[in-house]
Amino acid sequence: MIKKVLILIVVFYLLTLLQTSFLVHFNIKGIIPNLVLIAIILLNLFEQHKSYTGLISAFFGGFFLDIFSENFIGFYVLILVGLAILIKFIFRNYVQLSAS
Repeated sequence: MIKKVLILIVVFYLLTLLQTSFLVHFNIKGIIPNLVLIAIILLNLFEQHKSYTGLISAFFGGFFLDIFSENFIGFYVLILVGLAILIKFIFRNYVQLSAS
């Protein structure tokens, strides 16, 4: 578990660094792709039902976005953790996966 969290920290740091330093130059009509948001959504959609890796990744992704942004600290953490909790809630209550 510790190894997985350390890998998530490094990956989300690199995604945030790529997003805030390189992808700023590739905007389309003022819209910059948010790699951290896409990664958190995909991680929460495709992880196991009982795993909390998506919530941990949302926290660290939001933390790194907060550090590199001009908003107050905690803004992206609240948004991304809330999104991860919403995805978990929807999957737990409304999606039934068949065991095959």
